[in-house]
Amino acid sequence: MKFPKLNLRKLKYVKWAGYVLAYLLAFVVFAYVSFPYERLRQYVVSTYNATQPAPAENRLEIDSLTWSWRFPGIVAEGVRLVVSPPPVPEGEKAPPPEYLEAEEVFVSASAFALLTGAREASFGAQALDGEVAGWARDSASGRHLEIQLDGVNPGKIPQLASTVGLPLAGRLSGHASVDVPENNITKAEGTVDLAAEDLVLGDGKAKIQNTIALPELHIGAFNLKAQISAGRLKVDECTAQGRDLDLALTGSIRLRPKVEASVADLELKFSFAEKYRNQSDMTKALFGQPDSKIPGLFDTVTSSHLTKHEDGSYGARLSGTLSRLQPRPMSGGRRSSIGSSAGSADSSSVDGARSSPMSAAKGRRMRRGGKNTRRAEAAAAEAAEDEAAEETP
Repeated sequence: MKFPKLNLRKLKYVKWAGYVLAYLLAFVVFAYVSFPYERLRQYVVSTYNATQPAPAENRLEIDSLTWSWRFPGIVAEGVRLVVSPPPVPEGEKAPPPEYLEAEEVFVSASAFALLTGAREASFGAQALDGEVAGWARDSASGRHLEIQLDGVNPGKIPQLASTVGLPLAGRLSGHASVDVPENNITKAEGTVDLAAEDLVLGDGKAKIQNTIALPELHIGAFNLKAQISAGRLKVDECTAQGRDLDLALTGSIRLRPKVEASVADLELKFSFAEKYRNQSDMTKALFGQPDSKIPGLFDTVTSSHLTKHEDGSYGARLSGTLSRLQPRPMSGGRRSSIGSSAGSADSSSVDGARSSPMSAAKGRRMRRGGKNTRRAEAAAAEAAEDEAAEETP
């Protein structure tokens, strides 16, 4: 290959062009490294916090912000999103705020996308005991988001923990992709494919409905596959089969611009393993003896929320926004005797003026239900005291 010959005059122009390029490169590097990232940190924090609606205001905190080797980009350390607790009735003590934390977050913008009028960036984080990575694009034609999870602890996501209602631990991995054409969430399309390992629900201390504390539930493996079409997320598969619990979830979620405002219409079915139900005197008191007519404390407390089927499994319909998901009994099953007794009590109070034999029978069933409740609660308390005495040296 022959290179063109350059005379001295052309070489002089090349030399000066090299000087200009070297100056521009040095200027860009100097400006990139010496940029006032502290002022940028303050601007990002103040802008985000100012846009949060009252009264449930979330608050962003960032310890430090600096430049990234992934040019052009930034690295933030000590990132915390302070999630305010939901409102509580007057007179009750509000729970402390929760934190969504990341040790390090990097964001790298695409300079070429800016030339087309779009905004595109890749991101990653060491957060939630695992790693998060992905990329996002925002343009006139719509938005696109892809996110990859690797070994994330779902129990450290406050919104998820509050939805479940009990402490949750494990490792969650998977991929999610969402397209929002014309920035209209009702036209969203995408897929969700997540899998979890070593899931454990509860810690033996946290209580369901502030009433009953379940021993640790080892759920084991969990799989979620869903399709997003026309702004609705349809659950194709959501199952868990573990040592202590079998679970299945079906239904759909109507997406909203704010995730917590998305509306769910789901059906939950689960059953406890026989070994788990009989592992101690406390669990026997919670779930009742197989040959006993006295219902367990779990059936008593959850009778207004769950349906107990003939095979011993439970079911519930989950409806409402994700931030205030409400479980309700399913049709096609039966409630526990406590729930039936409570319903009889309501009917007898309405028809009491008639003084019929039927209303008197309902009243007797209601009184028997009350006795069963007290017996179950006493048995659970006695079992808890016995276990505590055995553990005390």
